[in-house]
Order: sequence, then structure tokens, then C-alpha cells
Amino acid sequence: MNDHICKPVSSAELNELEDFLLSGGASRTAMDLDMLDGFFAALASGPETLEPEQWQPLVWGPEEEAAPELGSMEQMQRVLSIMVRYKQLVESVLLCDPASYQPLFRRCSFADPAEERVAAGNWAKGFLIGMEPVRETWQPLFEEDTEFSAFAPVFMLAGIGGEGEIETEQWYRCRDAVAESVRAIHRFWMPFRGKTGRVSTARSDELRHEGPTPECSCRRDQDT
Repeated sequence: MNDHICKPVSSAELNELEDFLLSGGASRTAMDLDMLDGFFAALASGPETLEPEQWQPLVWGPEEEAAPELGSMEQMQRVLSIMVRYKQLVESVLLCDPASYQPLFRRCSFADPAEERVAAGNWAKGFLIGMEPVRETWQPLFEEDTEFSAFAPVFMLAGIGGEGEIETEQWYRCRDAVAESVRAIHRFWMPFRGKTGRVSTARSDELRHEGPTPECSCRRDQDT
């Protein structure tokens, strides 16, 4: 896996990763691609860098038996390679070109608005899962952002803190605001990353963003 760790991830590889996450090889509790994208956004924009052994189990589900069934060592290396490189891509965009950052569901087209709602909700839930392992370390941002303005679109899209499904107009406002929320969270933590003994700034050569973020060509686009 290390031989190709800096190779840019392609749209075809994202399709391959999505197919695996939706296949019988992954557990029913595994993240889908939108949730994984939100999860990686939280890891990239938050105060601490998690080691692979800390974040990878969360992808497959909360139970220990949720580990994926991989047919061979080669398949395992392939899946993990794509996943790690996609994580690095999200990190790279936020570090080197934050103005271009958009969640995966905003780079996709949807035949049905309900599908977009599901995708956005899964992205937001993935972001919150990414905060959970080091939730106490995130506390200074909650204390600084007393009105939770940066987090509000994430919470609303995830269906947390509201009373039932939010109205369409409000949902669109949250959808359109969530990219800037991630940028604001990333900006808040940048001065602190690498200064607590637990937070490390990623090496610039590993996170260099060359070219645009791959456009989504996942299964939701096939009928559009």
C-alpha cells in the first residue's frame, strides 16, 4: 500500500470504493461513501490527527465483528489504499486550496431530491462520528463558538437538535453553508495543530493537492 500512497485517487477508484462499501464484503453498519467523506472532513479539519488503527475501525461500524470480509491480502491492500488516499485528498484540499472544498454530495447530481437529503444527512453523520474519538479535544471550539454557528449546518443536516425534518428552505440553506462551516472549523484549529503533543501537522509533500478534486461519478449519477 505504501508504494502508491501519494498516487492521486481517481473517480473510478471512488466508484470501486463505493461498490465495496455497499457490497456484502462490508458489514451492514459500514459507512457509505458520503458518510466516509464527512468522516474524513472531520478528521482533516479537527484538532488531532488520528492513527489508522484509531479511525479505520470506525469506518466499518461500532461493533468489533463489523470488520470487513476481504477475499485476499491484495483486496485488503487495494481497499485501504484507496481509502487512505481519499482521506489525504480531503486533507490536501482543505490545507492547500480550502476555497475549492465541497462535500462529496455537493459535487454530485441527484435524480430525486430525497436522495440528496439522504446523502447530505449521511455526510453530516459521518462528520460527527469523526469528532467522537477526541470529542473532549474539540471542546475549545464549542466554547469559542458559543452560538454553534459553525456547527449548526452539520447538526441540522444530521437531524440533531431539531424537531423532526427541517423545512425545505432551511435545509437548502444548511446544504449551501456546510462547506464554509468545514472551512471555518479548519481555520480555527490550524494554529493549534501540532502544538499539543497529540496534534501533528501533516507533511506538505504528502498533502500536496495537484489538480481538481475528482468529480463524483458514483452510482447516483447513472440515471441522471
